[in-house]
Amino acid sequence: MGRLNVEHASEPHTDDAVHVTVLAFEPGATYDSRGHPCAQCLWRTDSDLTATSDHDMAMLARADGRPRELASFEAPVVDCPFGELDAAQPLPWCAGWLAVIGQHHLAVQLVIAMNSLPRNILKPQATWPPLHSSLAALLEAREEQLQRRRVGREGHG
Repeated sequence: MGRLNVEHASEPHTDDAVHVTVLAFEPGATYDSRGHPCAQCLWRTDSDLTATSDHDMAMLARADGRPRELASFEAPVVDCPFGELDAAQPLPWCAGWLAVIGQHHLAVQLVIAMNSLPRNILKPQATWPPLHSSLAALLEAREEQLQRRRVGREGHG
């Protein structure tokens, strides 16, 4: 049975809210994703994005894909940094990111074509909280939250 080779762009469980994995495909490799967006998932519309850094947002941009502008095979996938750390296993892929961006990411499409992940991970489930519709929507929500925080600080100063 093959395995998944991963290279982390940042060390797992650092202060960064976003972790990405660069994939090296091997036949028979296994992949894992969370079954649903975690409570801290940045893709949830109810998430506080003010603690995420510009570095975090740049990492998400590296993994972004859109209709008619697919993320390449070399583009990283987004891990869930809030999973349990197990040195023997890579972090699971972020369920929110997969549901929003996965269908526009060539590496994710390849993993699904190899039957290494189920196709239904590419759609939010009915029981999930609402998700941002795109990276652009997530970035816009972050900017609005940051602006409200700045205005709140100015009002108290």
